[in-house]
Amino acid sequence: MKYTWKEILSSTLLQKTIRGFLDQGPTEIIHRPACFFIRNKKEDKELIKRIIIIPPRGFTSDEMDLLSPHPEARTVKIRILGKLDPSKKGYKPIKAEVQFNFSITRNIPTESFSAYARVSKGYTASRYLSWNNWVYVIKESGWGNFHNLVNLSDEWIIIYLEKELADQKKIDIKIYLSKLSQLRAKELQLILSQISEEGDESFNNKTLLKKLDYFPNPIIIPILIRMLNIQETGKHQPCTFFALLLKIAKKDKATVFKELESAINLQVAPRYYLEDLAKKII
Repeated sequence: MKYTWKEILSSTLLQKTIRGFLDQGPTEIIHRPACFFIRNKKEDKELIKRIIIIPPRGFTSDEMDLLSPHPEARTVKIRILGKLDPSKKGYKPIKAEVQFNFSITRNIPTESFSAYARVSKGYTASRYLSWNNWVYVIKESGWGNFHNLVNLSDEWIIIYLEKELADQKKIDIKIYLSKLSQLRAKELQLILSQISEEGDESFNNKTLLKKLDYFPNPIIIPILIRMLNIQETGKHQPCTFFALLLKIAKKDKATVFKELESAINLQVAPRYYLEDLAKKII
């Protein structure tokens, strides 16, 4: 790798890009398995703006042939700014060096133990993108709801993203917390807050996740279902709560399925997550 992440981040050009494209205020760097996101710590509730930095041969999902779900988005468009060389004043052009892998249907098969999908014949397609033009990667029809951007070059690529959010439901778990003692309710709120902050990094904290096992399933399951409404910040928080529900379903399928049926009827969380969870545990 010609340049390190530290050299890229400190480059004058990237810092100028961050100031020019993101709103004023503190920013945060999100580290993904093969890319980085830069976002405002306090994001808008309707339009999200982010800078994506993809290392040489990197990608935006968790694996090369894995597609991340984005049911929270109404539309997403990106503008590829180009290749970043810290020694240059401007971005270098890109011609068909970003591979955009995407779903062409909402009914794409997903992984057995997650909400992600694999690149698969008949359900996904690929396009090769160049620089400077705006490109929609998610459309309101659901096209592109699962996708992955792959850097085919040997240089760092910078992308600007704008995400229009679908209407999101308020997370209301008071009725379930009220069934616990004040001490236990506060403990659970702290656990949920930490998971919400860490996203899928929470799975590295076995002690934290173990604490969820000590809460009764009739209380923790509906709470986790409602946590699927959490705003995604690049840390895959909804997918984290999705995976936690799958984990509980391994031991108590009946209760999870019953709560999912109720949640679907009452529309208390994104329908995609609820229906996909139900399919997985039948």
